Amino acid sequence: MSEVVSEVVAGHRLDRLFRPASIAVVGASPKGGYGLRTLRNTRGAGFAGRLYAVHPSHAEVDGVRAYPSLADLPEAPDAVAAAIPAAGVPALAAQAADLGAGSMVVFGAGFGERDEAGRRLQRELVAAAGGRLPLIGPNCLGVASFRGRAALWGIELPLLHADADGVVALAAQSGNMALTTMLSGRLPSVAYGVSAGNQAVLDLADCLEYFLTDPGVRVVCLVMEGLADLARFRALAERAAARDVAVIVLKVGRSAVGEAATVAHTGTLAGRDASYDALFRQTGVYRVDDLDEMIALSSLLAAPRRPRGRSVGVYASSGGECGLVADLADATGVALADLDRAARDRLAAALPPYMAVRNPLDLGANAWGDQAMYRTAALAMGASPDVDVVAFAGDAPTHSEPLDEIGWPEMVIGAGEAAAELDVPVVLMTTTTDVTSGLIALARRHGVTLLAGARPALRAIALAGAPRPSIARPDEPPADPERRRRAAALLDGPLSESRAKELLSLYGIGSPSGGVAADADAAAAVADRVGYPVVCKLHAPGVAHKSDIGGVEVGLRDEDALRGAFARIMRRAAAAVDAPGDGPAPGVLVERMAGPGTELIVGGRNDAAGSLVVLGAGGVLTELLGDSAGLLWPFTRDDVLDAVGRLRAGALLRGYRGSPPADLDALADAAAAVGRLLAELPEVAEIDVNPLLAGPDGCLALDALVVRRPEEKGGRD
Repeated sequence: MSEVVSEVVAGHRLDRLFRPASIAVVGASPKGGYGLRTLRNTRGAGFAGRLYAVHPSHAEVDGVRAYPSLADLPEAPDAVAAAIPAAGVPALAAQAADLGAGSMVVFGAGFGERDEAGRRLQRELVAAAGGRLPLIGPNCLGVASFRGRAALWGIELPLLHADADGVVALAAQSGNMALTTMLSGRLPSVAYGVSAGNQAVLDLADCLEYFLTDPGVRVVCLVMEGLADLARFRALAERAAARDVAVIVLKVGRSAVGEAATVAHTGTLAGRDASYDALFRQTGVYRVDDLDEMIALSSLLAAPRRPRGRSVGVYASSGGECGLVADLADATGVALADLDRAARDRLAAALPPYMAVRNPLDLGANAWGDQAMYRTAALAMGASPDVDVVAFAGDAPTHSEPLDEIGWPEMVIGAGEAAAELDVPVVLMTTTTDVTSGLIALARRHGVTLLAGARPALRAIALAGAPRPSIARPDEPPADPERRRRAAALLDGPLSESRAKELLSLYGIGSPSGGVAADADAAAAVADRVGYPVVCKLHAPGVAHKSDIGGVEVGLRDEDALRGAFARIMRRAAAAVDAPGDGPAPGVLVERMAGPGTELIVGGRNDAAGSLVVLGAGGVLTELLGDSAGLLWPFTRDDVLDAVGRLRAGALLRGYRGSPPADLDALADAAAAVGRLLAELPEVAEIDVNPLLAGPDGCLALDALVVRRPEEKGGRD
């Protein structure tokens, strides 16, 4: 066993699953199936411990001694593989737990993924495990612990990782996606591979927690549909960042299709996936869009030198490949580096006089197979201060001629010699993902990282070189009991705009001066007090979007204009709003017109992920542009400023065409106030401040909507 293995932190509750000394395969049969394949995979992975088969009528299976039941084994096994029909699994789990077995993998389907009967069976399985038996599955392919030389894996398994000290750990809800990824020859060596299935007992977060105990693991890849406990995942992701372990996530099901409609704008701006996006961004988790991106990014982050930024120097013996990279660079978030004078002079000296020095650099067809030229180009670019990654482009697809006959060894060796001298990574970027395995092995032997496919390669460079967030969480001030009491009183009544603004004021978000009026005379009195010009808005609890029914009139400069607006709004309300019944009759909210600024939305919601705050373009542009960024509470001022920087409306906030810049500190405070409000008031389902006017002297809530959580749901759903 390797030195890396011996350094794994001992004493974790999943040690017996990932590094078992004894394994029992229940249901192993000479006829085949998951049991027989598990025996063969485990031996193929180099397992040196005690291996048992469990079968009621066979004395041995495939050369492994068999016992009638778990109870007949000479010891309680560290790991049990259950290759039996679903109906018998709960009883087997109970027996294993009673005997003191260390873990179990359940391959079979027919549980929670199927129907109500299957869900009942899965509940029985969880009860049988009873917190005593760590269990992977059901409905999974199993666990391949190449680090532990054990493979409780039910179908044919690639054993190319068995003899390597793997640096990548992989866990996926989808067994096929886990297997497909491990089958890729482009993936760096794998230490652990897990198909988690239904996650009835152990989930991806449990796997991540264990992977972080192994100092040999540099990259963790997770393929998920969702997480049961985002707060726990957040803590683990922060631990990974502190240990410089890269966590890469491919989350499927990110579209908003099928989500329930929401009352507030926040739901239209940020589907359920927005909470995950905010979580990943704030904790430094790398989010990818497909398996090609995941494999490319894993390769780049597992290399000895990681990119220090997104600026790349590219060369090739093809003008077409250079043009393709140039076209894709901006779209994928990669910058083409400006080469310094020394690099340009060195390249000019090496190139024929008719070849222009630029980035991407076309070396010309004559440079193909020229070891010295490929070394010189990589060294010149890699030494230029603006270059974070050196990439040379070329292809050797499936039906290529033998590599040593067409110049590939010379080019890779030249680039590899440069890589050994540089402090930036040198990568081989193919333009398609169709790559002969010989090129992968050649690049690996000479210290060059192969990234297949121009777009996945450039996306991997952009992600790997992106600035990492500060993981330190802000100190949260203790909740104010008096503020909590006053907030509860406001939430106990009709949630009108004026009450919503009172609630916001408790958390430090101001609004224009004004008041509620039931008739035109009262409206005029409010306007006289606050001063013209004013805004007149329908005041009727239950009306979410007043402007849609003509319930808002602005820029009213005198009493006659105000009285006319009052009459019009009341007529429109009578036609559009249901009779109030026992509630208050509709009135108006009169407020002084606010000064100049940029209209934003700052809203949020409480859900299973926690308290999500959304910033975006406000006013009538909210739904038209869909320009938004999410933050998961707690977050820092820097997180808010980073979110603002991602908005198209961010240019307006920084001052556009001579307009004064907004007070970004005040905006950060307003966003934090909404996050704190949601965290302290779980009975609030959603809140929208739309628009929040961000001006040079601070922020004002011009409109606000608060939606209570239905009482029957209770807590966070």
